[in-house]
Amino acid sequence: MIDIMDRLRECSEYKHYLEQKERIRRFPELKNSIYRLREINTLIQEVTDPETEENLRTEYEELCADARIHDFMQAELDYCRMFQEIEAIMASELDL
Repeated sequence: MIDIMDRLRECSEYKHYLEQKERIRRFPELKNSIYRLREINTLIQEVTDPETEENLRTEYEELCADARIHDFMQAELDYCRMFQEIEAIMASELDL
């Protein structure tokens, strides 16, 4: 198990995520925007009104116009996808 953890710590997705997380830490005012982006992601999946969806997508794009926010969200997404891939591999190898 330690070998797996060491490999995860050395992978580029993890390192990049940590770099972006540190970058955001230096700009605490951006945290609310990141929380709002996460909220918008959830709302877009649930909304049924096209106008509301369009408004949410516009707000999302406006928030992502800040490269610091965009880069963090992309790094977080890449990091999460890496774990999804690991989980899928484990499930298939372990017959889950």
